[in-house]
Amino acid sequence: MLNNGDDNLRVLLWSVLAAWMLSNIAWADSNKPVVLSSIMPLQMIVHDIGGDAITAELLAPATVSPHDFQLRPSDAQRVQDADLVLWVGPMLETYLQKLLRKQDNAVALYPDLKNNEDPHVWMDADEVQIIARRIARLLSDRLPARGAYFHANAARFSTEFRQYDKQLQQEISRHERRPYLLLHDGFSRFERHYGLPAGEMVMSGGDRLPGARHIVGLRARLQAGEFACVFREPQYAPAMLNALVSGLEIPVIEIDPLGARVGVSGDNGKGENVGADGFLNLYRQLGQAFLACFDD
Repeated sequence: MLNNGDDNLRVLLWSVLAAWMLSNIAWADSNKPVVLSSIMPLQMIVHDIGGDAITAELLAPATVSPHDFQLRPSDAQRVQDADLVLWVGPMLETYLQKLLRKQDNAVALYPDLKNNEDPHVWMDADEVQIIARRIARLLSDRLPARGAYFHANAARFSTEFRQYDKQLQQEISRHERRPYLLLHDGFSRFERHYGLPAGEMVMSGGDRLPGARHIVGLRARLQAGEFACVFREPQYAPAMLNALVSGLEIPVIEIDPLGARVGVSGDNGKGENVGADGFLNLYRQLGQAFLACFDD
């Protein structure tokens, strides 16, 4: 029979063991490499492929266009502290060019895009597959012991994405593809992939605000019934678009190229925990927005 001294010793031993286990769990979590993505679509793919082996963080919030985002000193520090920084390239995130010039932890996925190329590469289903494979290789290079895990996740991601891509192609082919009005020219890759007509733009290249003559002309075309719908984006203030369609009977459909509305569960301010299949959910949202425009 154990006496009180033995009981106290057992309690002490269990306390020490529990503390040791908790400290090791915390240490293991803190040792996960931090992968910082410039935009949420990249972060979603990183999370889908990296899973629980990494910490996927986001630099620019998805509520702000990458053309408008401005770095704070705290953002620059996060870039320096990350194990890996992923960005599309200087044609999209111009604000990162100077900072990342001397950062050996940064990888531009598309460093050589030309001025006439659309930098919204995650809108192109074929490029999505390339990005997923590239991310799997980059993560494997940094964590070779988890390489098989990353490549298996990338294979699953690609299979599920291809299935939806094929489904969306079939659904779009069954609709009459009528003209539509977009806020900015960030969808040309999506349009080409699915054989859609090029949308008319409210804002010109570089997200420049439209002139009064352009707005008057667009409103006249809207009144004439030229467009099947108008797309709005959560990254832009609604005042200009509201004025353009005020009093008109035309569908206004939200389309979210950065995933601001897809949802971030358990966000701690760094854009972590985007949830399983986050990018596929973003892409489904894009597809459903266009299908809603073409519905009679």
